[in-house]
Amino acid sequence: MGNWLKKLNLGAFWAWWQAGLAACLPGSLRRSLTGGQRRLVIEMASEEVLLYQEQAGHVAEEWGRYPRQSLFQRELPVALLKKMRSLPLTLRLPAIQSLQKTIHLPALAETNLRQVVGFEIGRYTPFNASQVYYDAEVLEHQPALRRMQVQLVAVPRATVDILVEELGKIGLTPTSVDVTGNPGLNLLPEEKRSRRGRGLRRLQWSLALLCVGLLCGAVVLPLWEQRMLVINLMPKMDAAQKEAEEVLTLRQDLENVMESSRFLLQKRQDTPLMVGLLRELTRILPDGTWVEYLDIRGNEIQIRGQSTQASALIGLLEASKWLQGVTFRSPITADRRTGKDRFHVAAQIVNPA
Repeated sequence: MGNWLKKLNLGAFWAWWQAGLAACLPGSLRRSLTGGQRRLVIEMASEEVLLYQEQAGHVAEEWGRYPRQSLFQRELPVALLKKMRSLPLTLRLPAIQSLQKTIHLPALAETNLRQVVGFEIGRYTPFNASQVYYDAEVLEHQPALRRMQVQLVAVPRATVDILVEELGKIGLTPTSVDVTGNPGLNLLPEEKRSRRGRGLRRLQWSLALLCVGLLCGAVVLPLWEQRMLVINLMPKMDAAQKEAEEVLTLRQDLENVMESSRFLLQKRQDTPLMVGLLRELTRILPDGTWVEYLDIRGNEIQIRGQSTQASALIGLLEASKWLQGVTFRSPITADRRTGKDRFHVAAQIVNPA
């Protein structure tokens, strides 16, 4: 993950993204918001003042050179002053008028570098923070030593205040003050910077935050719509699930009923009807035969009784399509009281169908 972040050029991505957003704006609005990505620089040389537009640290257009007294005595053309007031203004001092020093600070001080330098400026310069305008930038990080190398630039307040006051007389207020060779710094404290510069910066950040918000909205909105769609479908899904459960319950009940019907039908097929069996016995048993005991258990039938033709019962019963495997369970015995033979017969019942 760390290697991936190192390879990602966030600065290039930000510049590309910002340029794309700016291209979507009308030209007049884009120039009013960003100053055409340029700024006006008033560079104070030893004998003269240089006026030029600067873009990305390079001179984009030179507006002229004027004696210092000419600039502050309001002898500039009105059209030029109007152009000067339309751009963010940087007051640039000669490096010889500044105090520059390389110092070392703990790496943790980078998040509040200007504030930390303000506390420590008395250790590195003959002045305290109330006597100079200052700023600092990191020159080198030294992770092994947990520190960083910092360039400190300071200019006496009196020097800057005089120039700022003179510029105010012609309606110009600098948004930043730097020195030759260090164009990335701004020696002015926040409260001294012009409201135009702060307002422009806030507007630019507001537009950037708005774009980020719109981007987040473009990502979140489809997810939100899908979430709402799911929420709206949940009652329908619950209803469909209940209907499906009811259908499954009815189907299960129907299968149970059919299974019971099949069981009863099979039971009926496997177990002959008693009425038909009794009718068959009535038909095949000869006259003079008395049944004293009839026992039907499952597919087996046992018959006890008396008959004048007991020895012929096996053949008569075997001839029936209802019975098979007919045997005597006990020997035939004579009953002297009735004059008939006692018998005990057993057989297997079959389905005649």
